[in-house]
Amino acid sequence: MAVVAQAAYWCPPAVAPGCFFVPVAPRLPLQSGVAMRPQVLGGGEAQAIRGPLRPGPVEQSPPRPLSHASALPAAPRSAAADCRGGAGNAVVAMVLDDVCSQTSCKDNLVARYALDLSHDREGCLLVQQVLEQAQSDDTRLAIAESLRGHVWDVVRCPHANHVLQKIIVAVKPSECQFIIDEIAKRGAEALGKLARHKYAYRVLQRMLEQLHQWQMAPLIKRLAADSVALSMHRFGTFIVQHALEYGTEDQQNCIIAQLTTSIPTMSRNNDACMVLDKALVVSSGSSQATLTKAILDSDGSLVDMAHTRRGHVAVISLLQIVGRAALEEAARQLAAKEQSLRGSRFGRSVLNAASPQLGCQATASLPNHSQ
Repeated sequence: MAVVAQAAYWCPPAVAPGCFFVPVAPRLPLQSGVAMRPQVLGGGEAQAIRGPLRPGPVEQSPPRPLSHASALPAAPRSAAADCRGGAGNAVVAMVLDDVCSQTSCKDNLVARYALDLSHDREGCLLVQQVLEQAQSDDTRLAIAESLRGHVWDVVRCPHANHVLQKIIVAVKPSECQFIIDEIAKRGAEALGKLARHKYAYRVLQRMLEQLHQWQMAPLIKRLAADSVALSMHRFGTFIVQHALEYGTEDQQNCIIAQLTTSIPTMSRNNDACMVLDKALVVSSGSSQATLTKAILDSDGSLVDMAHTRRGHVAVISLLQIVGRAALEEAARQLAAKEQSLRGSRFGRSVLNAASPQLGCQATASLPNHSQ
């Protein structure tokens, strides 16, 4: 294809087919293949020289030999390199290389640099492997000790939180007390922040599952006070459900007492409906009856729940556990909105589940309009 170059201040004439114009900036001479590049001379000063850029070898410093763990720098104890760049990545790279070449002292090396390794994508997998395969608790406790003082950063790290979860599962509950203490030192709002964090909430779940109930009592007390707001959060809902499932009966009663004050709001929230379902299933006696009554007494809440993905599950659970009088009241409320319920696949599931549960007397109030 032909190219027609034009000088400055030109008027485009007719162009032959297959040609195009390349405009040139006015009063700026073209340089053909010559570029300015910096050159470091003997005196250490950078000067610009003219000449074409030519490829050449790139000088690289030879890799540092790691014959033993003692060749590594001292393990950092601050969170400055967490999650992580600079020196943190350099330490992780050296440790991973040394672990591959010296498997005999692998456990000791990983325990020594567990903090940095935990914040690395590949390093955290190595630490978890050591926690699972360690022959004694000494190595596990050494890894846990390396995370002491850094719990706040570890629980919120996308990689390190998995290491802390593994520690909670692998060591004795008494050895995890430092985790509770460090969270408590952060103040009253710290627990709520962690319960709403997309990584930290997983650690709280493991704590509720594995640690003693008396250890978690102060934290559950704070969770109960904030249980309504947490129940309506996409991550907090799982913490409240775990507190209900693994807490004591008194702790369950405390949480349910908070939930009953906000049934109208919670019944319209999918995440909160999961908490209501868990509360209905795990509770018993007076607390279960109190929650059931609160749902039935809240105007429209039962029907609202029956229309939603998570809420209709809670309604079915309620129908399976309540007494005869509560079943009749539930049947009356469902029958009043039957047409609307039949227009929703979740509502139809509730109506189908209600028929065998309510029996002949109650199902009389639920006429079938399937045609």
